[in-house]
Amino acid sequence: MPHWMGCFFLGILLLFVVIVPAQGLKNRNEERRDSINKNESRKRVLLLGASVGRAWNISELNKRRGNNDYIFEYMHGGSAFDKSEKLRQVISRMDKKPDAIFIKECAAYFPGDLDNFQKLMKQWVNECKNQDVIPIPTTVVPVTRLHPFKKFLIDIIKIRNPFKFGNPFENVRNRSILEYNDWIRSYCNQNGLSFLDLEAATRFSEDNRYLREDFAKIDGLHINSKAYLGLDKIIIPVLKSVNWEYKVKRSLK
Repeated sequence: MPHWMGCFFLGILLLFVVIVPAQGLKNRNEERRDSINKNESRKRVLLLGASVGRAWNISELNKRRGNNDYIFEYMHGGSAFDKSEKLRQVISRMDKKPDAIFIKECAAYFPGDLDNFQKLMKQWVNECKNQDVIPIPTTVVPVTRLHPFKKFLIDIIKIRNPFKFGNPFENVRNRSILEYNDWIRSYCNQNGLSFLDLEAATRFSEDNRYLREDFAKIDGLHINSKAYLGLDKIIIPVLKSVNWEYKVKRSLK
């Protein structure tokens, strides 16, 4: 074999042994960087709620809806309406700080001090804005029409005062929830805030504002897996309506 042919074949061998693997490594590194950059560009969204919110399992929403534009997280805000402590913890994070927060309340906290509830929500909205986190208030899921009757019987069985919140058959809880929800919508519209309307997604209709029976567990207050799948559908449209440029504009001031 001529000497030049030997050199030629040696060059081909070096091409496959050295250059081709190096190119493959380069491509893998580029893919890894693209993946990291894509992950960093995704909006981090946190649901701050009660135990009812935990059952939603919002961290798996992307798998259920086939969407990969956001990173979802849940935090238990405590077993009371006031979620100030947990809210401050999460918006002051140095790492994995959310870009937006759904502030969710439970029907179990109603009836209550509506003036104080409104004051707290306004306070949380301002605290989020001051930390460059976008607040997204939510309306409260209503209760079923039969819920007060069920609660009345449970209170008697557990030897609790069934008249603690007045006449249980006047459905004071749902009326208080609806009053709060109407205020949430008005407040958000007046202040240019996006909001998550859980009531509209779970009630019968605009004229029949009770929780749908097929969305409710036996107590008429907690919602079931079918209802949560329905709530999945409204998340992405709300997030697309959010003014994400707010944080950019604030950073320029």
